[in-house]
Amino acid sequence: MPWLDVLGNDIHYTDSGRGRPVVLLHGHASGAACWEPIISELQQGFRVLAYDTYDHGWSSNSPRRGPLVDRVAELDAFITALGLEQPVIVGQSMGGMTALRWAVRHPDGAAALVVCGMGWPLVVPPPGQAGQPEKFEVFSSLDDDERIWLGVGNSFTEQWVADNPRDYARYIRIRSTATAIEAARHPRSLEESQGEFLSADPADVEWFQQGLESVASPLLVLIGDQERPRIRRGAEHVAATVPGARFLVVEDAGHNAYFQRQDILVEAIRNIAGAA
Repeated sequence: MPWLDVLGNDIHYTDSGRGRPVVLLHGHASGAACWEPIISELQQGFRVLAYDTYDHGWSSNSPRRGPLVDRVAELDAFITALGLEQPVIVGQSMGGMTALRWAVRHPDGAAALVVCGMGWPLVVPPPGQAGQPEKFEVFSSLDDDERIWLGVGNSFTEQWVADNPRDYARYIRIRSTATAIEAARHPRSLEESQGEFLSADPADVEWFQQGLESVASPLLVLIGDQERPRIRRGAEHVAATVPGARFLVVEDAGHNAYFQRQDILVEAIRNIAGAA
């Protein structure tokens, strides 16, 4: 079970397979273990790495009152520590925030990028569109009774949950680690760890828009057809802004389309990585 000291946090990660590196970034209140069925497919042709960002999975917790490590700095340090060159970076939800923020800082640093269940902007209308700023709220996934299980709200479709009760139960259990429960009971600021991505400051918005326009790595944006409207709007904007980006909508899937249709995601990663 490998571990790394990443900017003062004790970070757990997995590393399997050989070939071009693929780095998988999980979502809020999730963990590297949620990628396991996808890793088992990808490791046949790639070196696949997934880490638990701090406050998640088996990694350590941040101080309750901060400061928090910027999650782009964490990804940078992880890549550097393992000597990864031109990785394929795949991010789900919060991990998609990190992937996009990393990409605007390293416009051609990835062999390819895959962003699932995330878009930008989330707190203001896309540049050029009318509307007022809105605060982006991260719902608490901690159950109200035992306060030990981290649920997923409506991130899966009801039909998928009904058809896959065992996979759904496993998904809840593997998310619900001591580290993640502690962070859910004492929530940290997502804005502090994701910086300009969740800022309504016009200067930040302009900077990020220009950054997206400069991204040269191949990009695929993947969402479910039942994605939350604000995220879908942002995903469409990212795909329309990054030169050459592709936009893929998965039918009968929600926010966790990446897990509901693992076959589509695996094929998409293989295709975009193979073309890089």
